[in-house]
Amino acid sequence: MDTEIKKLTKKYESNMIISGRGMLFLGLWSVFKLVVGYIFGADEIVDSQLDLPDIDEAARELIVWLIIAATCLVIMLSCLYVGIKAIRYGRGIKRKKGFLVIVVIIGVLNIVGIPGYFKELNTSDWDSAIASALVDLTFAYMSFDMVYSAIRLGMLNKKRLKEA
Repeated sequence: MDTEIKKLTKKYESNMIISGRGMLFLGLWSVFKLVVGYIFGADEIVDSQLDLPDIDEAARELIVWLIIAATCLVIMLSCLYVGIKAIRYGRGIKRKKGFLVIVVIIGVLNIVGIPGYFKELNTSDWDSAIASALVDLTFAYMSFDMVYSAIRLGMLNKKRLKEA
């Protein structure tokens, strides 16, 4: 039984480390997607999302880029925090689970954002929408696998302490 617990512990610790690294990649991917999406659809974002007063074009562009920069900063910091915490958790350095709240939020936001890829699509845009949706589904799966692995590790550690 003890070897089985060690095997499962190693498996779930590896899952946490891999998911933590994936979360770091998710931050980079999200920032890249946001910036490239703005660059290739700048007029649509400004016209449909922002209700800016009549100001000159340079000021409007500066405001939009400041909003994008702030959003990118929040995304990167949250993914960096979660990624580092998950890697530490998987290595047994720290066993606090507070970061899992952010992981659940990220996973849910990835799932909720998927229908947005398929609104008002042209015939030529289906391949990129499907690819983006699959990437978001993969990250959502990774997020929920991280939560599951943390729960299983906690249960295995309690079981190991009871046997000791």
